[in-house]
Amino acid sequence: MLSPPVRASDPGEVSDASGDRGQDSSTVEKQAMNMHARRAEGRLLKAADRQNGISQSLRQIARVPNLVERKKGVRSYQSHIKSDPWLPILFVLCFVLPTLAGGLYYGLLASDRYVTEAQFAIRPMFGTADKATPDAVGTNAGIPKEMIAQDTLIAQEYILSRPMLEAIEAQLPIRTWFSSDNIDYPSRLNPDKPIEKLLRYWKRRVSVDIESGTGIMTLSVEAFDPDESLAITRAVMDEAERMVNALSIKPRQDAVDESARELKLADERVAAARAAVNALRNREGVLDAVKSNEVTLKTVSELQLSRAKLAIQLAVIQRDLSPEARSVVDLKQQIKDLDSNIARIVRELASIDPDQKRRLSNALTQFEALESKRAYEEKYREQVRLAFERARILAAQKAEAFVPVVPAIRAQSSTEPRRILMTSLITAAAAMVFAAAMFARKLLAH
Repeated sequence: MLSPPVRASDPGEVSDASGDRGQDSSTVEKQAMNMHARRAEGRLLKAADRQNGISQSLRQIARVPNLVERKKGVRSYQSHIKSDPWLPILFVLCFVLPTLAGGLYYGLLASDRYVTEAQFAIRPMFGTADKATPDAVGTNAGIPKEMIAQDTLIAQEYILSRPMLEAIEAQLPIRTWFSSDNIDYPSRLNPDKPIEKLLRYWKRRVSVDIESGTGIMTLSVEAFDPDESLAITRAVMDEAERMVNALSIKPRQDAVDESARELKLADERVAAARAAVNALRNREGVLDAVKSNEVTLKTVSELQLSRAKLAIQLAVIQRDLSPEARSVVDLKQQIKDLDSNIARIVRELASIDPDQKRRLSNALTQFEALESKRAYEEKYREQVRLAFERARILAAQKAEAFVPVVPAIRAQSSTEPRRILMTSLITAAAAMVFAAAMFARKLLAH
């Protein structure tokens, strides 16, 4: 006898049965694999339909182990929490309290800080950094580029140094400004602290950076009032500029002194050259052998030129007049007189005693040498005088100046502290500390 027909199970019912938390997953899977699926009319299903039904049932049953494993993970975590009571305490100490404290401080207590920023570059006041070459007497026409770069680094170190702080403190009441009761306690300065503590606080409020490519310096000053921040920035720039120029005061003054000594020596050399010329004049009995010779030659040249002009005039008028004409006779007489004067001068030069000629020749040679030396000394003295005047002018003015690229301007709103950023960083750091504490606790437990 055939067994009574079994009603085909609906896939939804199989799914609901597999989702029951009290049914064992392996039993449900076995029943689904072994039962004969039929249609609602009692007829057997085809093999393809039966296979599709079994596949759907298996896919739905496959979800049951995940639920079981999830239940096991939750139970394991709850049991771990119950077995280690320090984890909630570590969570509160390492994460909750730091995050809460950071949020309260930066959200409610932290005072606003106003930042004044200025950008400037050091430039020479005279000459250029590319043409710093010495002249004939050793003075420079500019400032070398290496000195500009060195002064930039010196200014950076000086801004953060104790002498700068002392100079600013002598000009502005910075202790009073930074110790106001309106400032939150962690950011407030204790006015009774020594200068070393004040310098440490100064470095927290003042920063200076240098752009390596251009040498532009960026000065940033934080204060709790925009006017105070602006005043400190301007005072720092003025003091740094004064210090940079003070570095070159002594070299410039030394240049002035050296130029004065060289000018005095040049005056003495000019005086000695002139004295040698005067001594030679007195010894040889002539004022100036060179000038005497020049005068004689010039006289002969002038007489010869006059004779040539008269000879031309005579040749012209003889074309129209007879030789007995009065003008012709006068011109001939003038030419004759000039010839006699020229001959007389030549005879006087030729009739000089050979010893006297030798003396005059020696005197002429000595005069030429002494005159050349005197002219050289006078020219060198003029160059030294110009160098002395230039060194004196340079010593009286600033050698370098702080040329503003971005001038200091009063801040309109506070930019520090960055409340959201700092709170986020504290939260992230607290989370990392808590994770490290849990990891260390787990290692200790094992």
